[in-house]
Amino acid sequence: MSLPAIKQIIELEESLRQQKEAAQASAKKSVAEAEQAGQMLMERLREQAEAEVATYIRDAEEKAALEGAAIREEAEASCASLRENAKLRLNEAVALVVGRIVKAR
Repeated sequence: MSLPAIKQIIELEESLRQQKEAAQASAKKSVAEAEQAGQMLMERLREQAEAEVATYIRDAEEKAALEGAAIREEAEASCASLRENAKLRLNEAVALVVGRIVKAR
């Protein structure tokens, strides 16, 4: 083989080696960028999920507060009714006791 042919082969091999290294570096860079983009997407989705959960919790707490207030109002009304009935029965009981005492004398 002639010297120029050998030099051409060596130059070609060196060029191919450099192209291979460049392709490997580019692939590593692409993988790193894809991983970073994936991490950013995961973080954004996690933040969105946390915001949705916070909204669900706030809505549930508001609903529970409203239901609790309704139950409290119903219980207060029931207690007021029971007190009123107790007062009426107390008056009837007092009248009955007084009537029995008066009859006994």
